[in-house]
Amino acid sequence: MATKHSCYRCAVHEVQGPFLQQGVDGVPELESLDTTFADDGEEIFFATGYSAREIAQRHAREKGGQIYVNNISRKLRRRDLTAPVAYAVSKCPVYTLRAPDEWHDKVYRAYWPPL
Repeated sequence: MATKHSCYRCAVHEVQGPFLQQGVDGVPELESLDTTFADDGEEIFFATGYSAREIAQRHAREKGGQIYVNNISRKLRRRDLTAPVAYAVSKCPVYTLRAPDEWHDKVYRAYWPPL
């Protein structure tokens, strides 16, 4: 039975080359914080663990930006913490690069929905 396409928003990633070489030194792992970006290329603030939502809300108020919810993957973890990242704060939409699957024939951008 085929599953339903469930991306909040997705798009083909324009630069396919380096991400097709998973496992090669220097190539970041897909579906990780190393392959999570904001559309404007600016730094993203990530909130993890207990009180993550409140921390993200405070950061958004103080620094500006929109809060985005990680509904992409539980694999998205900061190196120093074991809990998955729950929220991101950025002035532009946030996406994570993911490998091709039954709905996407190339490496694609899976966008996080806003809170």
